[in-house]
Amino acid sequence: MRVALVGMGTRGDAQPMALLGAELAARGHEITLGLSSDLVWIGQALGLRTVDMRTSARQFLESEKGQRWLAAGDFQSYVRWLMDYKYQIADQLQADLIELAAGADAFVSGTATEVESVIIAEAAGIPYASVYHAPIRRNTAFPHLLVSTDVFSPERNLETYIQIEKANWPIFEPYLNKVRTRVGLATSDQSVGSTLERLGALEIQAYSRHVVPELADWDVRRPLTGFLSPSAEQRRLLDDLVDPELDAWLDDGEPPVYFGFGSMPVLEPDAALTMIEKVADTLGVRALVNLKASTANDGAVRTVGNLNHDVVLPRCRAAVHHGGAGTSATSLRAGLPTVVCAVFADQPFWGAQLQRMGVGSTLRFTDLSEPTLFAALEPMLADGPRQRAAELAVLLRGEDAIAQTADAFEESVAG
Repeated sequence: MRVALVGMGTRGDAQPMALLGAELAARGHEITLGLSSDLVWIGQALGLRTVDMRTSARQFLESEKGQRWLAAGDFQSYVRWLMDYKYQIADQLQADLIELAAGADAFVSGTATEVESVIIAEAAGIPYASVYHAPIRRNTAFPHLLVSTDVFSPERNLETYIQIEKANWPIFEPYLNKVRTRVGLATSDQSVGSTLERLGALEIQAYSRHVVPELADWDVRRPLTGFLSPSAEQRRLLDDLVDPELDAWLDDGEPPVYFGFGSMPVLEPDAALTMIEKVADTLGVRALVNLKASTANDGAVRTVGNLNHDVVLPRCRAAVHHGGAGTSATSLRAGLPTVVCAVFADQPFWGAQLQRMGVGSTLRFTDLSEPTLFAALEPMLADGPRQRAAELAVLLRGEDAIAQTADAFEESVAG
């Protein structure tokens, strides 16, 4: 079977899609993978035919304007900017997606290109599947993650999805129907979620039933397959190396607390490093800090650039990060109590869920300070969270998530 997959966005979007592609290729399928320009190397490292989609998430995630909006918690301006950017590249992006799917027997997409991809698949008459890294479709267990991290009654939880769909439709309807017209389909008044339901499309929930047990038996179309993490061999292909000096530092003392915020908006990195140093000193812990700040490579604090979380986090005792699904999965698989400093999107959901499970604590990134960081991290160093995190890690490492995801895909397409 010829399968086209597209994983636009950050590494947290691209790598899981590439891992799924590699598993399907190992099962004999012919794979074409579309990734952002700066992440094409991931697919190539795994031996996949990989297409450059001619755009990069870094263009807006790391821009000064976008970083300031995120840092201030002005998500409405940020989302409007993202939509403006998408309109700017719409013709090119749609053309690339149409070409990617041409001749395919099935099409798989992440959320960043879901609107376009499901329409292209419908027009081509081929099966379509979405890959999600958090629950964003209607369910009674949780409210929509953009509405609240508190859990309401089942009825109120469902209402929040209707609320979001109504609010989003005027924004997405013109774009959605422009794509439909381009591929020869009639215009529609259906949301993407309703279209997926009408088509009976598979909606892969690429996170663990052990972390979101409330949705373990959600829907046959929405299987929780587990977090898509690389094997040991794949980690070696995807920059497995640890700097020898960092390796020696990790060995020369107690396991540190890991601090890292990915591409999230740390506007004053030196001030952030000072805050971390003070908190680590007060708690009496070593700190490994992934931050573009003044170098701190002596004693109890060490700064590093890019590193492989899968390799380094198992050598730590706790983690503090932004709460993206991929980073959260890695810290949990490593058995680390985790402090989530959530910025936007699914990050607040994961922070709240880890806190509900007793393996994490959470705060808003905009509230991050020396007192709030200390208050969130100190309880995570106690025996209770560490024991619960260790027990959860055993369950997560026992899941063969990539195989389960590929099984679900093959069963859906065959059906």
